[in-house]
Amino acid sequence: MNIETLLSQSFAEFDRAVEADFKKNIVIEIQLSDVFADMQGYFAARKLLQEAGYRICLDGLTNLSFVQIDRETLGFDLVKLYWNADLQSDIKRKQSKDLGAAVKRCGSSRVILARCDSKDAVYYGQSLGIALFQGRYIDGLLDPASEIVN
Repeated sequence: MNIETLLSQSFAEFDRAVEADFKKNIVIEIQLSDVFADMQGYFAARKLLQEAGYRICLDGLTNLSFVQIDRETLGFDLVKLYWNADLQSDIKRKQSKDLGAAVKRCGSSRVILARCDSKDAVYYGQSLGIALFQGRYIDGLLDPASEIVN
C-alpha cells in the first residue's frame, strides 16, 4: 500500500472494520520508493499501523538496496528482498557475503525472499540464512494441484 492510502479515511474505515485480534495477522507492505518519497508521512503511518497491531513489511528491495537499509531504524517488522537469478552465481562472492551479513543484521526470520521461481532461489536464500520465502515455486510446493498462474 502507499503512504497516502494508509493515511486516508478509507483505510481508517477498513481499520475500524477489522477485529483487533485479527490485525496481528495482517502484514501491510510498503514500497521502498514510497517510504523515501514521504518520510514524514511514512513515520506517521507506521505509528498508526503498529499501534493498531498491524505488521509492516518494506517491499521492493534488491540485493543492492537491501544492504543499505536498517530495518530497525526504519521500524519495519519484515523486509522483502527480490530474488534475481544473477544472485546465485557464487555464494562466496563479496556481494553474497555482504548480503548474508545484512540478513544476519536484519534477522533471518524477518527477511522474505520473494519471486522464488525455482528451488535454486530457496537454496540460495537458505545459504544466506533467510527463513521466509514467497513465489511460484513455493506456491507449487504448497498446492501441487493448483492450476492458477499469476
